[in-house]
Amino acid sequence: MQKDYEATFLKLAIGERSRRLRHFSALVRFVLMRYTEPKAGILFRNGAVPCMDFSSMIRRDVIVIGGSAGSMKPLGCLASSLPANLQAAVFLMAHYTLPKFLYGILQDCKLRVRDAVDLERVEPGNLYVCPADNNVSLENGVMRVERSPRESVSRPSINALFRSAAMTYGRRVVGVVMSGLLADGTSGLWYIKKHGGVTMVQDPASAEFPSMPQSAINDVVIDFVLSIEGIAQKLIELAPDRTADLYARARGVRVLIVEDENLVAQNLAAALQEHGYTVSAIERSGESALESALTMNPDVILMDIRLGGSLSGTETARRIWERFQIPVVYVTAFADADTLNEVKTTVNYGYVVKPFATEAAHAAIQLALDRREKELRFGSARVE
Repeated sequence: MQKDYEATFLKLAIGERSRRLRHFSALVRFVLMRYTEPKAGILFRNGAVPCMDFSSMIRRDVIVIGGSAGSMKPLGCLASSLPANLQAAVFLMAHYTLPKFLYGILQDCKLRVRDAVDLERVEPGNLYVCPADNNVSLENGVMRVERSPRESVSRPSINALFRSAAMTYGRRVVGVVMSGLLADGTSGLWYIKKHGGVTMVQDPASAEFPSMPQSAINDVVIDFVLSIEGIAQKLIELAPDRTADLYARARGVRVLIVEDENLVAQNLAAALQEHGYTVSAIERSGESALESALTMNPDVILMDIRLGGSLSGTETARRIWERFQIPVVYVTAFADADTLNEVKTTVNYGYVVKPFATEAAHAAIQLALDRREKELRFGSARVE
């Protein structure tokens, strides 16, 4: 009898232990998928982070490139591989190198090669050479060239250039770190990634001095680890296509709907899809909207103000702008003074009052996209 009890107890104990192990394993898998997936980009040489979508709808037309020791020849090769009609402004910064030496390696560059000049407007189709012993920053569509303090013992500072580009142009920026000693550029790439830009480094295996790209790989989520030829090709792929028709691109616009009334949300989604929009998701709360903004990277968000959950529509919009700089159009039944004043505290791209015709939502989306495109091109919006 005692043996039977012992056997039964052992079976129960083993069963309970197995159940707990299964629950623990499921929890571990959830945490890994939820919080570590972006880090996968570090492991993908010549590839992208799986959860990122580098759609042509995002105008990646501000390119900042930094290098130091061992980067002169690669910079020349990279610059000569970019086409003359590249619709991007390219900034090239190298430590301890006088511009005249840079001009020597840029003889085959097809872009217009110019000095970075203080208070001059940033224009696509130009490759700007950053001067020696000066820091260059980008502010509201113009360059600032100043003999400001050194950063990480360097002037010019790659970090300073990258950081200012990220804070001014957000998702528009592509940052590239090339061969060099120490770690300049790592912090700058972190800012670019934080503001939704694209991060690249030269493959350390191909760098004469791998310290700078390796430092970035160690501390930042890097989207692309590439050879010089691969970097050039990827920059061309990410740059906007000047010949693309605006309305053809609009037919592929990804819209995130944040609406807690299911019937309203479903009807709106169906109507937008008839116009050619892609509805990325329908979310009912601010918390889930933040997750979808991160994972689905929509081009525009239609946001109700009164939502389920603890976050209001305005607070959700504020957090989305701070993190991702995605345009938000409010779609709500409220138009009272208090609601309008609350909306004014956020970066908003439109306000549509329910009930409305589908054409009204279509027009609001198009105006929001047009406004955002102009802000990115002319630098009138600053990302804080």
